[in-house]
Amino acid sequence: MSGTTLHLREIPMRARCVKSIGLMVALLLAACDTSVSNPGPVEDEFLSDPGAQTALVNGAGRALATGINWIGYTGAAVAREIHPAGSTGSFGITNRWQNGELNADDGDLNDHWELAQRARWVAEETVRRIEDAGARTDNLKQQAYLWAGFANRVLGENMCEAVIDGGAAEPNNVFFQRAEEHFTKAIAVQSGTMATAAYAGRASARMYLGKWNEAVTDAAQVPTAFVYNLPYYNIGEDAQRNRIFFSIGNTPYRAHTQWNTWYDEYRKASNDPRVPITITTMQGDAAIECCGRVPFWPQAKHNSSAAPIRLASGREMRLIEAEALLRTGDVGGAVDRINQARTQAVATPITASNLNEAWTLLKRERGIELWLEARRLGDLRRWKDANTPGTLHELESVGAASHLVRQDLCFPISRSERDTNPNLR
Repeated sequence: MSGTTLHLREIPMRARCVKSIGLMVALLLAACDTSVSNPGPVEDEFLSDPGAQTALVNGAGRALATGINWIGYTGAAVAREIHPAGSTGSFGITNRWQNGELNADDGDLNDHWELAQRARWVAEETVRRIEDAGARTDNLKQQAYLWAGFANRVLGENMCEAVIDGGAAEPNNVFFQRAEEHFTKAIAVQSGTMATAAYAGRASARMYLGKWNEAVTDAAQVPTAFVYNLPYYNIGEDAQRNRIFFSIGNTPYRAHTQWNTWYDEYRKASNDPRVPITITTMQGDAAIECCGRVPFWPQAKHNSSAAPIRLASGREMRLIEAEALLRTGDVGGAVDRINQARTQAVATPITASNLNEAWTLLKRERGIELWLEARRLGDLRRWKDANTPGTLHELESVGAASHLVRQDLCFPISRSERDTNPNLR
């Protein structure tokens, strides 16, 4: 192969992930002692040593954080949780994404697919090695299952189709089935905070699988005040910092705004603390295709590079219960569950006089509660597929008001995956 340059995207996904998990372990082990130099990639046999399990589990968490960073940011633009406000290069939103397009021929989407799939593979490989070797502690085993569950849920909520380790294309509910399996194993390990998070994760996965009775049973295990966060850190790399914040941190990026979003309209009308937005006199960092330079009104939910992103909460569980009740026509019961969440969030209670109005409020409430957590595209897609009642705001739907020319509600199998996976050719 003399004279040949081997690019990352030419290496099969499994090989890339093996290298990635070894490098993660090396970096995490080196980080424990600043006097030790990074030894580079670790031999595969050492990854099965029980002594490597802490680093493996931590690496799976960082891989999940990186995947959510990319999926959550671009998905937020297409769902109009944010509005584009500037550059299309570093930390920018491309013209295609600004218009709502997520197309399989778009090479700029390769990272989204690869990083989210890497998070799944690293977490599941960590689970496999821990199961084979025997867990050093129950906490490590339970955390590994939890990361694997959430990594699969992220993929299920955001990807159009599933591909597992170089296989053929499958329905995306394969990801939810895998998530359900890992959450179930996490619950079986021991009780406590991680088990509660697993009940919450399994409830959301089962909701997507149409297992509404089981989802409601799981949701009931989670107190309304419960929160389980994925941590980020104020460190200068995407694997560590919160990318949604960094892209509007004004040092130097002002790449998106809450101008011309329904979230800003709602904030002005309600002062709901779940939708904090900062109003400035600045503009975005560059002209955008639809509108030129636009006002820079950044979100303040993720208010630093170290701001966590929530993976599960009791308030979301009340909304799962509310949606299940709406599916049976129980408007009063659904509104009660919505108001349980709103009361815990210190937001004003709402009322609904009919089923269509209650569905509209439920859809709005999930948008408020799960804002900027890589969750909105999945909701929009499943409601569209099920043809549910209720309406969405014009600022998050295709049309002149939102500047969305189209709105693709899931990420396609990436061009790089199609180019390298013989089962997709």
